[in-house]
This record gives sequence, structure tokens and C-alpha cells, in this order.
Amino acid sequence: MRLHKPGPSRTDEAFIALTRAANHSVLWLAAAAVLALAGGRRGRRAAIRGLVAIGVASAVANGPLKFVFRRERPTRRPALIRKPTTYSFPSGHSASAFAFATAASAELPAAAPVLLPLASAVAYSRVRVGVHRIQDVVAGGALGVVCGAAVALASRPRRLAPILPPPPRPSAPQGSPDPGLSRLPRDVVLVTSPNAGSSDGLSGALDELRRGGLSVAGQLEIGEIERLSGMLRAPDGGPRLIIAAGGDGTVGAVADCLAANDSVLGILPLGTSNDFARSLGIPIDPRQAAALLTQGKVARVDLGRLLAPGEPPRHFVHAATAGLNVTFARLATRASVRERFGYLTYLVAAGHAFRERSAFDCELRYRGRTEKLTLTQLSVMNAPAFAGSLGLSVEGSDLDDRLLDVLAFEDMPTHRLLLAATSLLLPGVRPLAGVRALHVSKLHVHTSKPLAVALDGEVMGRLPGDFDVVGDALRVVTPLEFVDV
Repeated sequence: MRLHKPGPSRTDEAFIALTRAANHSVLWLAAAAVLALAGGRRGRRAAIRGLVAIGVASAVANGPLKFVFRRERPTRRPALIRKPTTYSFPSGHSASAFAFATAASAELPAAAPVLLPLASAVAYSRVRVGVHRIQDVVAGGALGVVCGAAVALASRPRRLAPILPPPPRPSAPQGSPDPGLSRLPRDVVLVTSPNAGSSDGLSGALDELRRGGLSVAGQLEIGEIERLSGMLRAPDGGPRLIIAAGGDGTVGAVADCLAANDSVLGILPLGTSNDFARSLGIPIDPRQAAALLTQGKVARVDLGRLLAPGEPPRHFVHAATAGLNVTFARLATRASVRERFGYLTYLVAAGHAFRERSAFDCELRYRGRTEKLTLTQLSVMNAPAFAGSLGLSVEGSDLDDRLLDVLAFEDMPTHRLLLAATSLLLPGVRPLAGVRALHVSKLHVHTSKPLAVALDGEVMGRLPGDFDVVGDALRVVTPLEFVDV
């Protein structure tokens, strides 16, 4: 008589399905999609912070900790699934589960009754299917809670301390509204981006503009930006209000056209990050931002500039980047990708950029110094805010300080790169080895071969070249409390 080995019970099969769903964080990507689509702005913030926490926890658990402890998988009984070839302690699945649940629940407490039990079930499933011991999942869960809490805490506005302190800043009186204008222009030209992350908020903003008495004299899409130069003056010869309705890329392209002339920039922040608007204190809600265009003041702020041999000068409002971010920008700005992945576009693009990244050799020259480095990412920032709703900023930086803020990431393994990037998110932590944070007025970047540059998220420049600041080059509508120096 042949004896048949009993198969897994229905309960076992349920835990097998659950543990497989959590492979590669697919379960949490799906949870993030649900939060982003159904939870409004807070849901989107919860999704982003949960996935950032997964990245942090995964980098720590599956990187240094597993190799430090080198604990083998349990062998006392057969596993119900194929055992991973990695070490057992701590459990990466448990770390990712509790990291996501903790960070997302901190932003959206209503999700906690679902996310925390689901994280616990994923952790238990790793023991039930025989690929972890209870100590592995307890340690992984604790690590996840710490990482999730750290990301949640870092979501509050923090400032990154520079390694190289800024030079003494010239004293100047606090400014008031631009004396060149007695009132805000009422004649408007609207520049829109059809691919903006929140373009559905445009209609409400336009209603608010009309309610405030503004007249839209012309409208064009960002792809027609070359037409803008002929639309800058009102019929009476006065300056028009040029409204950039989109993200940082749209705002940067419009600002490049307005640099050093008397037209005024207005911003409707309809992008995903809107870092320049955040730096100015402009409301992220489109209706509130539209109301500001009739109630705010005109301030003069600095622009960053890239000077590359054989190319016209290009201005940027927020950041110029090379390396990892260029790969990211090429995918994140593709209309087909935005249509397919929606609010998850940035996360998909970030994963692709990490997989496809390559290092580049360069020389950084500033303040009489020369550094030869091999980098994976170089960011030259004019505006202090970055990382969108995470609310991070660079210490000692503002839009009128005549300085650029530089972050340079040296070439390093993925887990170290993730840890180095994570160090920027944690309050009171100086950048780890391999990351330079500088305040400089000018920066020369020499590369042996042409290297693409993204300006405000749009790939449109090349290195080698020089970065500098054009002081008070842009007139822009800001809240009354914005300090114009």
C-alpha cells in the first residue's frame, strides 16, 4: 500500500499565498496604489512615505544586517515554499511589512486597523511556511517599526546641515513688494502642461482666477514655449502676469523665458513635487494658489544658471541634476508612463533609475578647490525645498542667498547608496561618507565626455559646464509673508 504524504492544509495554503504576495513588496505596492487612489492627498503622502520606509528597511535588513549575523535558514522541518538563498536574520519581509504599515499609518491613522494586522500576518506567514524562525520575524518587525517611525518623523520639515559652511552673507534690509509694480498685473497668459501630476485641478484654479478679476488673454501648452516671448506685454505696454500651471519643469521653462525682464511669474502648482512653490510658501492647493495671484506680492528671487560651451545659457528655478536623476527624469516625464502608472510613476521611475544607474568621472571646482570624484548623482539646487511632500530642505539656504546648494553622491553599492540617501531624511544626522553637501556661489563641473543634465526635472542641458546664480533675476508672486532680501 502506497502512503501519500498529506499536502498543506487550507490554512497553510492561505499563508503561502500571503507570503508570496509580499515577495518583492508587491503586496505593499498594491496597498500604496489603493491609498494613493482612494485616500486623497493624505493617502498619496501615506503611500509615498510607506514605500520610502520599505526602501530604508529593506536596505538595512537585506544589506548589512544579514551579512553581519549570517544566520542560516531553519532546517528542523520541511518548508512549504522554496527557501530563499539569502540569510535568515532579520526577516526582510517582516521589516518591509512593518516599515510600510508604520509610516503609512502615521500619516493616515485610519489605515492602521488594516495595515498593522496585515503586516503581522505577513510576518507570521514567514514562520508558518518554514523559512524563518520567530526571532527572525520579531527582529525584522522591530526594525521595520523603527524605520517607519524614522521616515514619518523625517516627513516633518527638516534641514540638511552642509559639510562646507556658507560664506558670510551680505546684510540687507528685508524687502517689501517690488516697488516697480504698484499692483499685480491683471492681464494673464497661461502656460499649461498636459502631463502635470494634478492637471485635473486646473479648472477649479481657473474659476478662482476669474472670481479674482483676472483675464486670461492667451493660453499655450509648454510644448509651444517659444511663442511666449511674443506674449509678454499687455496692449497698454505693461508687463503681463505669466502663469505657469504645472510642476517644477513647467515653472522652470517659463522662468527661463522671463529671466531678467519685468514680466511677472505666477505659479499654479499642479505637479507631483512642486518643490519651487514649496520653497516660496505658495499653497499647494490649486484654488488657494490661484487666490494668491490676486492677493500676494511681487518678490524678486534668484535663478540658477547653467553655462555650457556652445549652448545658450539655461536658467533653473529649483535644481539641475546629472547621473541617477537624469535616468529617472527620462522615464518619469514620459507621457505613456504617466498614463499607465499615475501617482506611482515616480516610484516606478526611481526603481528603474537604480537598476540602470552608471557612475561618471568628473572634477568639481569651487572656491579655489578641485576634487576628482566618481559620482552616481550630482544635484545643484537653487531652491531649498526638495522631496515634495516629505518637506525636506537644506539648512542655511533660501531663494535670495546668492548661493547654490550641492549634493554629490559618490559611486557606491546599492545598499550603501540607499543608506546614504536615507541619512538625508533623518533629523540631526550629518551626511554619511560618500556624500558631499556644499554651499557655493559658483561651481565648475568638468567631464571628459558630454553628460546629460536635467533642469527642473526636464533633460535639456549638458556638461561640462559652469553653474552660477543670477541674483534677483525673476519676479514672482509670493505670499505677503515671504521675506524678499
